[in-house]
Amino acid sequence: MKTFKLILLSVFFITLLGSCEKAPYATGPDIYVEDTNFKVVGYLSRGGFRHIDNLELDKLTYLNLAFGNPDMNGNLVFSGNADIKPIVKKGHEAGLKVFVSLAGGGRPDTTIWKSVLSPEKRSVFIKGILDYVADNDLDGVDVDIEGNLLPYIGDLYTPFVLELRDALHARGKGITTALGATRVHKAVTQESLFAYDFINVMVYDKTGIWRPDDIGPHSPFSYAVDAIKYWNEVRMIPLDKIILGLPFYGFDFTPPARYINYKEIIKDQAELAYQDSTGMRYYNGIPMISRKTQLAKEMLGGVMIWEISCDTLQSDLSLMRAMDQTIKAGDCDVRTFYKDEDGDGLGDPSHPIQACEAPSGYVDNRIAENSGSEAEIQ
Repeated sequence: MKTFKLILLSVFFITLLGSCEKAPYATGPDIYVEDTNFKVVGYLSRGGFRHIDNLELDKLTYLNLAFGNPDMNGNLVFSGNADIKPIVKKGHEAGLKVFVSLAGGGRPDTTIWKSVLSPEKRSVFIKGILDYVADNDLDGVDVDIEGNLLPYIGDLYTPFVLELRDALHARGKGITTALGATRVHKAVTQESLFAYDFINVMVYDKTGIWRPDDIGPHSPFSYAVDAIKYWNEVRMIPLDKIILGLPFYGFDFTPPARYINYKEIIKDQAELAYQDSTGMRYYNGIPMISRKTQLAKEMLGGVMIWEISCDTLQSDLSLMRAMDQTIKAGDCDVRTFYKDEDGDGLGDPSHPIQACEAPSGYVDNRIAENSGSEAEIQ
């Protein structure tokens, strides 16, 4: 009988010790301050870092650096082991909040991710994320775990998101996510969705190079409307927490099908900036980007861009400029006007502006494609 009591007592103390086990990082109350401003989130991949000095960062409010993933030892590292500190510094100098985006839509290592999110390793991995955020002076974390990874981690997703949210908010840091337009994997629970400060909705890739027989627009306006309905009505996310994704790239379905940047599409022909397709190339031009931005301005919490270095740089044909002009235009039906340098009533398609009314020196007609000057595009 005494032996049995000793066994029970031992079990009690083991259970007590287990219940008192602390996370390997300091915890505390939620001190995060909600950002209620209209958000402009720009993703920048490692390949775009070389363009940082030519990017108009002042037109963003958030800069998300893509992507960070755990290495074989479970340590968070950026793509190509890149040093992100100089980019973070540039973002902060422009007044932006800078986040690291985790995982991404490429090919993150499913085995490593499943391992670091396991119950016995999750808190250690989160400590590593917190250390990475502190070491690089980041303002938060964007969880971009997508359909390529979700089936492998399954039920490990929500506990990770909830614990990471608590740890970041205890430090006044933000947590966001990037998820698909009209559906998400079942691993993404309602509880996890409510944990995010806001959701960057990827309203693009309705089709693409993985569907070479499904040739057509990958980000039509109707897709944005469907996405808003899904996230607000089906997933019950408040409109001000929904950030509308805008693509600065397209798809060229000419065999072999490939991704193509906006700046490449319009490089030799400024008129293409006012279209959404040419031949077998499909993308979003200036009018579409402006129209979607107007939709977000009227209904949502902001816009998001993938990927900002795909834009034409330091040019009036920039999608970023069109977006920014639309945001700042005020409460009106935004229109496109063109600079009329010779006063003949026909504007230069290389120099548009989005506005409520025509600014001085601008008109609403543009020179025909074959008679105007070509844009100087970098």
